[in-house]
Amino acid sequence: MPMSLFDNELAASDLADSLIEPLAQHPPAGHFDTLRGRAGGDRLAAHWNIFFAQEIERLKGAGGIADTAYALTARLDELQQQLARNVEDNGITYNVYSDAVSRTRPWSVDLFPAILTQHDWLGIRDGVLQRAELLNRILADVYGEQRLLRDGYLPSALVHGHPGYFRAAHGIRPAGGTFLHIAAFDLAQGPDGKWWVMSQRTQAPSGLGYALENRIIVARLFKDAFAQLHIERLAESFSALVRSLAAHSPAGDRARTVLLTPGPYSETYFEHIYLARYLGITLVEGGDLVVRDQQVWLKTMKGLEKVDVIIRRLDDDYLDPLELRADSALGIPGILQAWRAGNVVMANAPGAGFLESASVLGFLPALSTHLLGEPLKLPSVASWWFGERAAMHNLLPALSDYVIKPTFNDQARRFVPAIVKRLKPAELQQWRERIVARPEAHSAQAWMPLSHTPTWTGGSASRNEHALASQPPIGMRAMMIRVFALSDGPGRWRVVPGGLTRIAPQGREVVSMYRGGSSADLWVMTDRAPATRTAAMGHHRVDNAVTSRAAENLFWFGRYSERLDNGVRLARIALESLGNTELDLSGRTMDWLHQLAVENGLVNEATASPRVARLLFERALVASLPDRRAELGAYSVATVLDALQRAAFAVRERLAQEQWSLVNLAQQQFYATLGSGSPQTRQALQALVQLTDQSMAMTGAQLDRMTRDDGWRMLSLGRQVERMATLGAALASAFACGVVNDDAGFSLLLSLFDSTITYRSRYQQHRDAYALVELLVLEDENPRSLLWMSNTIMGRLKRLPGIPAAAWQSDGELDGLPHCWDARHLLALADANAHQALAAIIAQAAQAAQRLSDRLTQQYFVHAHALTQSVGS
Repeated sequence: MPMSLFDNELAASDLADSLIEPLAQHPPAGHFDTLRGRAGGDRLAAHWNIFFAQEIERLKGAGGIADTAYALTARLDELQQQLARNVEDNGITYNVYSDAVSRTRPWSVDLFPAILTQHDWLGIRDGVLQRAELLNRILADVYGEQRLLRDGYLPSALVHGHPGYFRAAHGIRPAGGTFLHIAAFDLAQGPDGKWWVMSQRTQAPSGLGYALENRIIVARLFKDAFAQLHIERLAESFSALVRSLAAHSPAGDRARTVLLTPGPYSETYFEHIYLARYLGITLVEGGDLVVRDQQVWLKTMKGLEKVDVIIRRLDDDYLDPLELRADSALGIPGILQAWRAGNVVMANAPGAGFLESASVLGFLPALSTHLLGEPLKLPSVASWWFGERAAMHNLLPALSDYVIKPTFNDQARRFVPAIVKRLKPAELQQWRERIVARPEAHSAQAWMPLSHTPTWTGGSASRNEHALASQPPIGMRAMMIRVFALSDGPGRWRVVPGGLTRIAPQGREVVSMYRGGSSADLWVMTDRAPATRTAAMGHHRVDNAVTSRAAENLFWFGRYSERLDNGVRLARIALESLGNTELDLSGRTMDWLHQLAVENGLVNEATASPRVARLLFERALVASLPDRRAELGAYSVATVLDALQRAAFAVRERLAQEQWSLVNLAQQQFYATLGSGSPQTRQALQALVQLTDQSMAMTGAQLDRMTRDDGWRMLSLGRQVERMATLGAALASAFACGVVNDDAGFSLLLSLFDSTITYRSRYQQHRDAYALVELLVLEDENPRSLLWMSNTIMGRLKRLPGIPAAAWQSDGELDGLPHCWDARHLLALADANAHQALAAIIAQAAQAAQRLSDRLTQQYFVHAHALTQSVGS
């Protein structure tokens, strides 16, 4: 009989044991059960009992629930849905297929954390601290005197033959003698509950950002359990890292730190964005940096600014095309020379990648005794290198006890570790042949059955008692944890009290996020309530500079936002007017619509004017809307949406999450409304109306949610430049074609300028060119007038760095902007119905907007004015 919250006097802790046990699976035989602990049996480990007791107490407090098991599954299902919403709302992704736009997948995080007792954690912490120091000393020797190689503690062929060893780095001693600032260690728990190091990451370790995001999400869901278990907090470790990096730099607390990313096509790009935001540093790509006089400089809108510290997420061999991979478009020419000269701190130092080899683990016990004078406190899983003849001779006959792994980093993606005992005889023979053919490329590790952690696979309040018993909703999956050691000043280390738990897919034991695994938060218990305050990072403020790349993408983000708004408005006007049988469209108005549609990419040039073939024009316009590849010869709405998303993604670290979500939602709903087949006009109009509302929301977010810095000014300039180019050209052609003399054309022009209501309230039904020029050209309080755009542009330009305000007027490039026009002359031309003369003057606005776009590109994006200076190392 299911237990009732009211008929049972059991305390929540007693109820947790009796309630959770039937709901939880057991791991396979021979694997450690983290849910039930070392004692095993049918009782929960003490910390898991406390964890679930908090949720049961919450249910008791809710009252009115008759069945605890069903109430708890319903509660956990609700939390799972909330977790999924948080992941989606925060835009957390893992870019498995390396496609920044269309192939991202949501980050996979489990509902339950993995929980470490203080006893387990202290052993792990001490072992990781020792290993971080050991690895740093190994690097100091390998890139220094190389005694370890000479004396046989490390095989020269393993080190020098590894692509992660850099001869170019030999003889370099980084600032403070610290090669590693961030080191990650993957740990597994054996059948007896003891922890073993399975691998180590020393080149550009990933996972810190995901660990932090997992913590923020999961701790909020289980805040009572988090507090009751006295879980260690993470923030202070990140603050310490920033302070430590600054301490290694001659600039001290005034050091400018940047995070170097490969860019949006990296699978962990979200993490790069997140870490840069959290640490308060600038996210940069290789093109944002330049080396001059052995110094590293950041290209910003204000000019070049010195960089003192680089946290890099770019692999070693892509760092410097002058000394490493010549075909690298991601690196910075001369960066190694700047590092060699001691002018920049790199975390981590280039050349640490060879330590990631599985074979190196086998040599660490002897190295620890030799370098530190003590044995390893945290053992490595037994590891061997087939490149050693003795290991080759002993291991080949007994391969069934081992896992075969790649020796070198560059094989990792193509080389799936093979658990030999699972291989068929023919497969085993193939592996033997590969090893014999290239022994140096293969390593062996003792096979260890991984511990299993509880995961929520999903229950349902509607499940009956039999279903809960036959399909327990708490699954058990193989897991490993990634723990991070961070530098804490020269010669000192600290271990992040938590980390990233990685979970294998159901029924598998290869733990890999790249191959479909999941993650979980890692909780570390302490015997005291952790301090709630975090030490400050220091009072000195380093401005988060707007890089030239970010400025360019913000400029185009603004342009594409406005282009989307104008394109959608024009498409709606064209379809609605052509479909309105009561609207008397003249031939010249239909030709004008055709001209605008061609100029704005809604149809191609070969499409007939609606004056000639109204239905064919309408079908061509509708068909082009979802055409992402421009197969119909028009770039239309779909390609603008894609371009908008790419620009937004490139500056995602500068945008509020709501802005990024709006762009994604607009794109998804646009295609969903149009459907997968050939859309009908009704569908097209529905999609355009919906997109109009979303475009207005994007504009509101840009106006209300962004700091008015140089980046925002670039975005605003992009909008105004695009608006003036589009609407200026449309108004000029309307005068040139005589559309303003046509009642229907006059109304459509006002709609295109989104000024219908203002015009009617001011001029009622009176329609003439004079009123049109007054409102759409010269009204300085109408945000859709050309003069308002011109004044706004000049206001933004005067606040940009690098060019004195007077220079924008004196160079003559902006003479065609409306604030330079003679208003009385324009009104006189309008009063005289001199439409061709008006058209010629108004067309200058669109031309001036294009010249301004080119000037901004030269001045702030490509720095064409500075090309005469040396950019070499």
